[in-house]
Amino acid sequence: MSVDLTDPQMARIASQPLVAAVAEDELAARRLQGVLASDGMIVETRGLSVEELGHGSASDPDVLVIAFGRGVTQRDQQMRRVRKSLPDAHLIAVMPEDSRRGVRRALEAGADGVVFEAEVEIALTSTVRAVLAGQTAVPAACRHEVDRPTLSSREKQVLAMVVTGMSNKAIAAKLFLAESTVKCHLSSAFSKLGVRSRNEAADLILHSGAGLGLVGAPPVYATMEGSER
Repeated sequence: MSVDLTDPQMARIASQPLVAAVAEDELAARRLQGVLASDGMIVETRGLSVEELGHGSASDPDVLVIAFGRGVTQRDQQMRRVRKSLPDAHLIAVMPEDSRRGVRRALEAGADGVVFEAEVEIALTSTVRAVLAGQTAVPAACRHEVDRPTLSSREKQVLAMVVTGMSNKAIAAKLFLAESTVKCHLSSAFSKLGVRSRNEAADLILHSGAGLGLVGAPPVYATMEGSER
């Protein structure tokens, strides 16, 4: 059933968990609501943008289902903000299958589960129940992409310099390498990380550097050269 929660205690009394469905697109929000409600879950559809979550809501949900659009870096940043605002909620990201490493990045940003847009009707409710049981749930086709990538020592070295804003030419001079060799290391590292630019790589490293074996990256980086690899 679907309810407009005026009393926060209503959902707590019920046997089903409170699930909040959030999407900036109204049709997407109704789709999420319909799928969840059809399985008997108590659903609160919030007409809020991702940026407004955690401010002024009647109650914190047990599960927060968020429909994200395209743009991997923006999605990661939004997920991290939501995780910080609602640290105790289970977060499920509904997103397009637009990145080879997008699932792992969503988990690193704070998601407990991932559902692809095309699989909402068949996978969303089971994913909700899985995360409530303390499991991490991802599409089966992406199970091998969840593990953190293994970067070579040289790739880590080059990436650490990218974070500081160094150009390929400067990195090559610092490491006594040919510039073309630096480009090869970056291309390989970008592929492993699932990023397409220096900006995306820097953003990912600054938030997941320790887990990637890149410890000590500075908190602020200079202007990135987005067209350079």
